Parts: sequence; structure tokens; C-alpha cells
Amino acid sequence: MKNYIIPSIVAFILAGCTSKTNQTTTTTTTKNQSVKTTVTPDECSTINNLISSYDSGFNSIKTDKVNNQFTNQWRTNTHIIGANCTVTLNKSEQASYQCQTPVKTQTQTIKSHQKLAKQLRQCLTKTGWLESQKETASSIYSTFVLDTKTPVITLATNQEGIGFSTRFEIAPPLGL
Repeated sequence: MKNYIIPSIVAFILAGCTSKTNQTTTTTTTKNQSVKTTVTPDECSTINNLISSYDSGFNSIKTDKVNNQFTNQWRTNTHIIGANCTVTLNKSEQASYQCQTPVKTQTQTIKSHQKLAKQLRQCLTKTGWLESQKETASSIYSTFVLDTKTPVITLATNQEGIGFSTRFEIAPPLGL
């Protein structure tokens, strides 16, 4: 019996060590501050799965239909931000995936936007996606584009009244 315990423990330890080998760690230094972010393959797979489900109208993530006489819209079981993500069909029957969440403070809003933009950058730029970013006194926009046939990913953070809101969207390609 003792002969089986040691090999089992060694196998368990090695399995735990090898499961962490595919993560990417980056350190970004900003003014007097170092931010360390670790992106695991699971985080990128969620984004990649959303992008690939665009072609099917996001059917794999739709749950119940939202009762709205003006638009065809469904709740989803996948949430990048917040807990209320939806899939919407436009008049041309093109689907888009969107999530929006309120954020309390400007500092929290900026950190949240930067964290998700960094995750998107790490997952997308290695496969050729280009990022453009625009910042004003009351908003930050990060847009990711691959080509004219692949959906566009937008992360927008805006001041709304006395609060802030962050919106994530995967929308029809620019070429359509």
C-alpha cells in the first residue's frame, strides 16, 4: 500500500505544476505604479468563443428572449462585464453582443476599463487585431479590429449624469 502513495502524491504535484504553464504574466509600469496582470488561457478562450459565435448569431450563448416590441433581443449566459449581457438583432438581421454596467467612481471606472482593455489586448493583438484608443475628459474608447469581415470589439466607458458606465460590444464588421 505504501508503494502507491508516493507515486500518487508526485503525480498530483506534477499535474498541479503543469496546469499553470500556459498563463501569460505581464507587468505594466505607469506613473510611480506597477500593475501586474496575469491572463490565463480561459480568459482568452471566453473572448475567442464569443468572437467565433458571432457567425451563428451568438446562438450558443442566448438564453431567454427579452420581451421588447421594438427589437429582437436575448439574455445571455456569458458575461464579460456586469451580469446583464444581451444579444440583439438589427434590422439587417446582424447580431451583436453587448454588456453594460454602471460604475460608481471615476477611479474605479478607469481601472475597470484599463483592466479589460489590457486583457483584450493580450488575447487579440497576438493574432493580428489592431487597437485604437480615444480618451476625452469624460470617456475612454478602445476599439479592436482584425479585418473587414470579422466583428468589431468596442469597450467604451462614459460619464452618465453623476455616474459612469462601461459598455463592451461585439458588433458587425466594418465592411458590412
